[in-house]
Formats: sequence, structure tokens, C-alpha cells
Amino acid sequence: MPLKRSHSSASPSDGGASSDQGPSKRTHARTPDTRGSSVDQYPLTVYIISAKLAPGELDNLVSLFERNHLRGNKAGARKLELTSDLDHADVIVAAIRTRPRLERHVCWEVAKTKAIVTPDWLRDSVHSGTPQPRGKYAALVDLRDETESLCPKADGGTPAPPEASPNYHGQPPVLIDPEASVKATDLAAMNHLSQFSCLRASQLICPNQALVEEFDIIRRARFVEGEERSMLSYARAIATIKAYPRRFDDKTSREHIAKLPYLGTKLTSMVEEFVKTGKIQEAQKFLSSTRFLSLSAFNSIHGIGTHTARHLYTLGLRSIEDLEKYYEVTITHEGTSPQFEVGTSNEIGVDKSIRVSLALRHDFSQKIPRREAEEINRVIMRELEPIEEGCKSVIVGGYRRGKLESNDVDIVISHTDWDHGAEKVRDLCKKLVQRLHERGMIIFLSAITAAYPPLQGLSHMY
Repeated sequence: MPLKRSHSSASPSDGGASSDQGPSKRTHARTPDTRGSSVDQYPLTVYIISAKLAPGELDNLVSLFERNHLRGNKAGARKLELTSDLDHADVIVAAIRTRPRLERHVCWEVAKTKAIVTPDWLRDSVHSGTPQPRGKYAALVDLRDETESLCPKADGGTPAPPEASPNYHGQPPVLIDPEASVKATDLAAMNHLSQFSCLRASQLICPNQALVEEFDIIRRARFVEGEERSMLSYARAIATIKAYPRRFDDKTSREHIAKLPYLGTKLTSMVEEFVKTGKIQEAQKFLSSTRFLSLSAFNSIHGIGTHTARHLYTLGLRSIEDLEKYYEVTITHEGTSPQFEVGTSNEIGVDKSIRVSLALRHDFSQKIPRREAEEINRVIMRELEPIEEGCKSVIVGGYRRGKLESNDVDIVISHTDWDHGAEKVRDLCKKLVQRLHERGMIIFLSAITAAYPPLQGLSHMY
């Protein structure tokens, strides 16, 4: 929704009189702001869209004007003025990043005539004392060219370089519609030095793939041992290395590696070790560890988390075969699906989800090719149509990252009704699973409901 908060401010144009009638509305005629670096006699008007702003952020942005921080406090700097009149705004400040959401507030044809920037533009303009070039802060990829063309080389005075801004991270946000293809220009705008993974372009198979695999062994070791903070450190380092465009070699300096995001002293040393030897000693140590191999195998069974895996290890279990004996699962193949019998003694209790996962582990280990992922999505949407019309979906996860085969199929389902979509998708997953079970597409419903608490209201039937 557009800005509705009233405020009191004084500006040189009103003779110092204060007003509580809300942001001033400019009534003079204006043209798109493409006048180069000259300082315009009129203020640069700013319109704020409050949707998607964090709690309290709107008040903070408006207070920037109330404190008169942007009233031309640098010689020759163009003044800023808050407005509630969208038509006469030069700049629209918005946290919205997609076209469909923006069109709830601004007509697309109008949006193409405005510079639409993120709230960081306003904050950084305050820090520098003069309005910043808006092209670096384009809020929407689809309107980046328009924002650039509406942005003069300088808004007056000598603006500070965006690199000096405390909120600038090297590149403007690059946001991609899930249903749109990635443009080459979007990839070119990404920077491997960016602090955020979403702003780095990464190849499926990167130039340092062998190094990534070594780091991933250590990451998994930290994960199965419950060392989440350390695991996250390695996950971040892996994302950084995957985005690095060249192969590390003996000519790559330690200082250069250390400048990459999330590669501290220890991880930099590991990179140097790999460059020299082709291996990382710590990773190789885990590969020969019975504990690591056992915990990893246990954790591969759906329903067994890291805590349960460690408990099973303390009980003396070391292999999947040990798990089958412990849970007393005897598998036979009759008909089209595996059958299994379960004993009654179990030290940590009977868990149907784990037993089903053990029985189906060979099926679960099979990779799913892209064409099957697309067919699964098609079937899901076909079965969803009688439950709720107007839904749409996109396949994400490994499929979206370009993998030829995936371990599972991740599907995001939303609704085309923007105003009432939340109501229409409420309990939709539960209804869909129930329908798939009734039509024989889901066999082991109890395993699903045990693993996913929101579905536990469904019938506990095989």
C-alpha cells in the first residue's frame, strides 16, 4: 500500500510554515529526469511504497525527511522532498522486487517512467549528504534499464561513489522471476565478490569442483556431529568457491584468496593445502572414519536426523544392515511394492517412518531425471485442479539449478489470486496428499504424516 503516514516538515519553498496534512504534493509540470548533471530548481520528489517494508522501516524512512537531513545540506546538492502524489514523483522507493507485486501499487506503464529504487538508496543518500545515482539501486531487474536512463550522472554537487556506501555490496540486487530464463546481462551483473550468494553466478560444475567436494566432506562431518555453526561456515565457503570464475593454482596468492567472502585464515590455509597436494588432510581423515561413514549412512535414511543417528551409533550400530536388525524390518517383494514385518522390541520406540524408509531405501536411492520431474509436476497440478482452481507451480531445487538428475522433486505452489491467495492455499497440502492417497498414488501415508506434522490429521493408513 502507498505511504499514508502523515508528517510535519518545513521546507524553504513554504516559508518555514509547518503542515500536518501529509507529504507535500508537487503541482508544477515536470518531465522525466534526464537533464544530466545540472541541479534542477525543483526538489527531487520521492514516493515510498510501504508494502514489504520491515516493521518500523516506513517510520524510519519518513523520519529522514522530518530531520531535514536531505534539505540540500551540501553545496549545490539537489533537495529531496517526500510526496504522496505518485504521478508527480521522480523516485519511487520500494522493497518490492517483482513485477506482479509492484503492479498492485503502480501501473506498469507508469512504473516505466519512474526511477524505482530500494530503501538503501534513501539511506545512502542521507549518509553522503546528496542524492545518489539511482541506477545502482534499481529495485526490479525488469526496470533496471529505465531506472538507469532516468538517472543523471549526478543529482547535483559531487555525489559520493556508491562503493563507499555502508549498504553497498558491490552490485545491485539481481532478482530473477522463477518462470523466466536467466538473461546473459543478469549473469554479467553478478559479482563473485558479493557478500550474498544470490548475487553470485555459480556454475553447476565449477572450475574448483574437486576443492568443493573436499570442503563438502568436512561440511557433512560437521553436520552429522551437530556442529551447526561450523557446518554453516563451510557451506558459505563452498558457495563462494563455486562462484569463483577461475581455478585456484600456485599462482593464486594467499592475499587474493583471503579477500573472497567467508574464507578466513583457516579455510584459506586449506585452499593452499589443496593447491599443493590435491587433497585436504582433514577431509581424507573423515573418509576413513568409521563414525563419520556410519552417521552419514544413518542420516541418509528418511526419518533419522543427526541426533537419532548419533544415538544409534552409541548403541553399537554401524551399518544399514544393523539398522534393519535393530528395527526388526524383514523385507520381501510381493506384488508391486515391498512388504515388511516389524518386531515389537525397540529400545527407542517404533517409528513407522524409519521402517518404511528402510524398506524403500533402494527406491529412494534412484535418481529422478528431468523429464520425470516434469511429469510429476504435471500430475500434481492435474490432481490439484479439482481441489483448488487457479494454482500455479514451479519446479525448484536441483531441477532449477540445471541438474540432469535429482534426488527428489521440489515444487513451489502458489495461487494466481493475489488478493485471496493466502485463503485459497490454506490446508492445500493436506487436501492434496489426502487425494493422492485416495487415488492410490501415495501408498505409505503414515510415513508422510509422521515426518510432516501438519499432515498428522490425516488417516494413519498404509
